[in-house]
Amino acid sequence: MSTDIPSKFNAAALEMLYSEISSDEGVTVSKLQALVGGMASSPMSGADLNAYRQGKKPWKRLREEVVPVMHFLAAKYPEDTRVRFPLNSGAGDAWVSVEGCPAVGIEVTGALARSGVEVAKNMVENGAVGGFIALQDDVPQAAFDAARRRGRVIHSPAGVNKALDTAISRQLKAKDDAKYEGYILIVSCSLMSSPGRSESDWRNALGNEASSLPFSQVYLVGPSSGSRIVRLK
Repeated sequence: MSTDIPSKFNAAALEMLYSEISSDEGVTVSKLQALVGGMASSPMSGADLNAYRQGKKPWKRLREEVVPVMHFLAAKYPEDTRVRFPLNSGAGDAWVSVEGCPAVGIEVTGALARSGVEVAKNMVENGAVGGFIALQDDVPQAAFDAARRRGRVIHSPAGVNKALDTAISRQLKAKDDAKYEGYILIVSCSLMSSPGRSESDWRNALGNEASSLPFSQVYLVGPSSGSRIVRLK
């Protein structure tokens, strides 16, 4: 079953998903994939689809937390592994449990997250558009507006890598907190924007920063099923 977010959703299915994944017992990885995949059973309005793409409520946690964790767990853990999503603002966006072992917290953050939102806005306004805006999250909105008006541009590999490295580095620094000791960190980012870069290249660029963090493991995870997963620590 594909675990990409489909073009159709069911609001009731989303409520059920949130209820099940936040329960005390959580769900297995296979059940999580089935819940997300099953959302294609009825149409989603254009407004809700755009809200998902732009990370707006009630789709925000699904897009920013649940889906990246699902892709990571599906690639790295057995399908009967259990995961629970507290769906609150506390440390640990998810808790993964392997039989016989204590639950481990997973924290999720996004690199160039605002760029992704602006690309989604551009899709609403202009249809098919370029999928990469090389602007950091803290630049003025006017800069993003100008980039959207400019339309498609060709980015050099070096320019793409620099933008991604800067964005990922910012998120690593932001998560450098002792409360995450022993957790797993997932940085959701557009690895497909730099397809020629090897895992060694990624680790050479960012591995030292990742290694200094309190997390036990640090990964870069692409936004869709089947995407690359790169371990930095």
